[in-house]
Amino acid sequence: MTVSTSAPHSPSATTRLLALAAFCAAALGILYFLRPDSPTVTVPESLRSVADQIVRVVDVTAVLTATAALAAVSMIRTLPYGIGAILMLGVGANLTSAALGSWLTDAPTALLPSGHVVAAAALYGSAVLISAPRWRPVIVGLGISGVAAVAVSVVATEMSGIFGVVAGLLIAAAWGCVAAILMEHSPVAAKREAARPDTAAIAFSRDRSIHL
Repeated sequence: MTVSTSAPHSPSATTRLLALAAFCAAALGILYFLRPDSPTVTVPESLRSVADQIVRVVDVTAVLTATAALAAVSMIRTLPYGIGAILMLGVGANLTSAALGSWLTDAPTALLPSGHVVAAAALYGSAVLISAPRWRPVIVGLGISGVAAVAVSVVATEMSGIFGVVAGLLIAAAWGCVAAILMEHSPVAAKREAARPDTAAIAFSRDRSIHL
C-alpha cells in the first residue's frame, strides 16, 4: 500500500484560493458596473415580524461577542494564526462593506452590500477556519442555515435587496479565501496535519491519494 500526502500549504491550494478570491472581486465589480434592479419581495406580516427579530440579533454586541468566542477557541486549540485569520476576515469584510456603502452614494440601497449578511458570513467563515474536522460538518450545517436566515430576513424587512445580499456574500467569500490562505501557512496547523490529520485546522485542503 502506497500513501502520498501533499503539504497542507501546497501552492496549488493557495492558487485555487487566490483564483476564487479574484473571481469574487470580479463578480462584485461586474455587479456594480451593471447595477441591476433587485426584484421586489413581498412576505406575510407574520413572517416579517420574525425576520425583524432575526435581524436585530445581528448587532455590534453580538458580532463582537462571537468574534471574541472564536478567538478564545483559536487560543485553546493553539492556532496562533487563527486569531489573525478571524480578524482579517471579520475586519476586512466589514470595512469593505462599509467602504462600498460610502463610495457608491448614487447606488440604490437595495444594491448596497448588506452589513448583516457580511457580518454573519464572516463569523461563519471564521468558525469553519478554526474548527476541528470532526466538528466541521455540524458547523457548516448550522452556519449555512444561520447565514441563509439572516439573508432572507434582510430581504423580507427591506433592509437590503437580493443583489445586496449577493454583494455581501461575495465580499465575505473573497476575504474568507484570503484568511484561508493565512491558515494554510500556519506552522502549528502544518505540524498537526503531519502528526494527527484528524485534528488539523485546515484538513479540507489536504489532497491525499491512496493506492492499494
